[in-house]
Amino acid sequence: MRNSEERRLQRVVAFTCATLFIIFSFFFVAKYQAPLFELVYDKWATGKLDFNPYVLGATVATALTVLALWLNKFAGFQREWTAMAYLPSVLILSFISDIDRTLYTGGGSLWGWIVIFVVGFLIYLFLSFVLRRILFEKIKSAAMSANRIIWRNLLIFVIFFCVAGSLSNGEENFKREALVESYYKRGDLSAALSVGNKSLDASRELTAQRAYIMASEGLLGEMLFEYPQLYASKGLLPGKLRTSVLVPDSVYNMLGATPGENENSSAFFDRIATNDSLSPVVKDYYLSALLLDKRLVEFTRRLPELYPGIAHDSLPKHYREALKLYSEIDGTFTPDFTNDELTVLFDSLKSIENSHDDVFVRGNYVRKSFGKTYWWYFLYSY
Repeated sequence: MRNSEERRLQRVVAFTCATLFIIFSFFFVAKYQAPLFELVYDKWATGKLDFNPYVLGATVATALTVLALWLNKFAGFQREWTAMAYLPSVLILSFISDIDRTLYTGGGSLWGWIVIFVVGFLIYLFLSFVLRRILFEKIKSAAMSANRIIWRNLLIFVIFFCVAGSLSNGEENFKREALVESYYKRGDLSAALSVGNKSLDASRELTAQRAYIMASEGLLGEMLFEYPQLYASKGLLPGKLRTSVLVPDSVYNMLGATPGENENSSAFFDRIATNDSLSPVVKDYYLSALLLDKRLVEFTRRLPELYPGIAHDSLPKHYREALKLYSEIDGTFTPDFTNDELTVLFDSLKSIENSHDDVFVRGNYVRKSFGKTYWWYFLYSY
């Protein structure tokens, strides 16, 4: 009778552990790391099938669960140690999810993972031997409720899931780059540009990727400063070597030129702007570079040359903000706005500034109301 109850209890515990692992690994692959797996698929897949994260998640979850159950036939983990059977599967899940920039740059080393797998394998074997040969007979005789056994397995799974999250790629900006690309290639511009839009951090690659998407849609002058700009005009350009999902040639083909060997971004944009017949995209890139480098005088001088005859009210949002700011700096310049909306907003900004003496406090208050304007970037970013 006792053996029958013991077997029934073990089946319940094994089923619970398998279910938990399947659910976790499915969502880990199909949702949390799906953009990274899609990068790998796009790089290596030769078929015409679209990437389906749910099919991949189900396949990986099923395969790793079957592997754990098969290995446990030999390891013999049971009762409150049943979850230990999933240690190899957790390490494999972490390994296949460790997708980083070496996907494009190469040069990645597997030595770290070799050490992790060796250590994990030794722990697995040691615990299997100790528990089977020494402890299981003792713990079987100890009275323990099913709930208590399941909760102890849950604790092991929590540890395993934290291990999976920490060992897989956790670089948020790289994940954002992957997710932006996933939305953009599907034509969902709004979703692509909304990725990470509340974060104050952005890699140079993500910054250049956003700029490329906005430029291709004619939105640079309208939306550029709605995102953190931490690299001045360099943030408009990817590096010459590919380090992310954004292909450098895509940007440079759009601009019709490539930076020279030792040419910085400012010099590069100045050079391409000397062309007599600039495309609208190149114009916006150049004007945005001037704004990012805080070359406000040159921006004000070149704007009417590049957009002759266009009323100031019809210009993109950030261009209008730049003109208003310049009029505050140089009293001899007056933009021809037909309404006083910008004047009201700028007066509100000045009112906030006058209310706070400390520059850091003042900057934080200005950011709350004007953090997505060129005004905040020019006055408070470093």
